[in-house]
Amino acid sequence: MIRVGITDDHVLFRKGLNLLVSNFQNIKVVLEASNGKELIEKLKHDSIDILLLDLQMPEMDGFETCMKIRELYPNIKILVLTFLNETDTVRKIMQMDAQGYFTKNTSPGELENAIRKLDKNGFYFEKNLASIIEEISDEKDITISFTERELEIINLTLNECIGNEIAERLFISPRTVEVHKRNLMEKTGSKNFMGVVAYALLHKFISLNNMNH
Repeated sequence: MIRVGITDDHVLFRKGLNLLVSNFQNIKVVLEASNGKELIEKLKHDSIDILLLDLQMPEMDGFETCMKIRELYPNIKILVLTFLNETDTVRKIMQMDAQGYFTKNTSPGELENAIRKLDKNGFYFEKNLASIIEEISDEKDITISFTERELEIINLTLNECIGNEIAERLFISPRTVEVHKRNLMEKTGSKNFMGVVAYALLHKFISLNNMNH
């Protein structure tokens, strides 16, 4: 059973999302919160696997909440839910330590898909954000480089391949894949592999044109 928490200050949206997610097989909503401060308090008593997190909230918004969750509960996987799709906002989201990004105007079926992929792969990236990501370019000096094998692993992860699948495609062991992933996280200063993918996208090492649709 996948345990889900929902944090959104809009009551009707939050309740509706609860009903929707509760209808997904083997997925259960175990807590709701209207802002990050309330969420942190409730997590003292309830454990969750995945957090559906809104960005625009009073008292403690989604950006601050994400950082706090990463500090206090690093095993919780965060799926950011937002109506926002401006370039600056997407850039800021990608620099957070969330594992997935999802816009609220996407279909209910895709939300279920996102939750399951996040639980299984530890990674979800919504394809609808592709056009915005392509507009983002980082102005800072790039001091990191990737090997061909590292780029292969990043691209395969972007296309939702898990460790064993990557190993089979590249004719290497699953353990070698994990070593490469750990090295990439260390190299980019990322706390999860979503951060590695975000770094590679923002610095144009990889392109969303290679992403399966």
